[in-house]
Amino acid sequence: MMKSMEAYDLNLLRTFVRIYETRSVTRAAEQLFVSQPSVSYALAKLRKMFKDELFLRAAEGLQPTQLATAVYPQLRHSLESMDSAVQGVTAFHPATSRHNFRLLLTDIGEIALLPAVLKSIEESAPKTSVAVLPLAYGTAREDLIHGKADAAICTPRIDSSDLFRDQLLVQSYWGICSASHPRISDEPTVEEFLSERQIVVSEELGHEHIQQRMRELAYDQPAAVRLPHFSALPHVLATTSYVSVVPVLLAQIFVADGRIRMFKLPFSVEPGNVALYTYRRPSPTPAVDWLRATIRGALQKVSVP
Repeated sequence: MMKSMEAYDLNLLRTFVRIYETRSVTRAAEQLFVSQPSVSYALAKLRKMFKDELFLRAAEGLQPTQLATAVYPQLRHSLESMDSAVQGVTAFHPATSRHNFRLLLTDIGEIALLPAVLKSIEESAPKTSVAVLPLAYGTAREDLIHGKADAAICTPRIDSSDLFRDQLLVQSYWGICSASHPRISDEPTVEEFLSERQIVVSEELGHEHIQQRMRELAYDQPAAVRLPHFSALPHVLATTSYVSVVPVLLAQIFVADGRIRMFKLPFSVEPGNVALYTYRRPSPTPAVDWLRATIRGALQKVSVP
């Protein structure tokens, strides 16, 4: 089916793996730091090598053929083993490395945590680059194991013996509303808070226990607004009388522009635990180990009220 090991370029196989994982020639090129025509040319060579189309165009992106699906796990594992073997005996030098790190984050992570992480990376490894990818909780474990990302930072707990989990931050929750909200005081009562209409952010981001706590307090109103991300909250709250609940670091950032104010919740809420996840590889990975230590150091210095 294929030529002997000596007859093909391993970069072709890396291209195959990246196309399989991204389902896109364009995104594969971006992650491989090559041009799109280069990836298209490599795909043509791969098709000839395997005597198979490998990927077919579909509305949702490139779809792998049966053969591509069958060989992907073996190729992914083989490339990972070789990379780990090389990295295990190759030191990582932050000051000179041009390594590209891939980090999974939600929008709240981008807003509240990423600046501190990038500051620390820039200081120690100024020539490296960072690709921030949107975190989907349902696929985060697989993204780390399959090499789509080096690390993930999130509040939802990912239970897996394949991953390292490093506790980073414990955050309290605060209420936020328009700075000119006509009713909410700095310390509202339970009745006053629950009488206001709420903006709820997707449970995928790991803060669903807030709504559960409110239900325990007999709050049975449907959410006035449901948003997929936190980033739109200050713009919506600034011009309405809705209220919402967010982690304290995010509340402080939103308050800074003067349109939003924060208030103390009139009930107890379990704090949010922010953790870092990395793949527990069988061989040493100096670059990822450095990234893990750098993120831990950067975020454990963050002051959380």
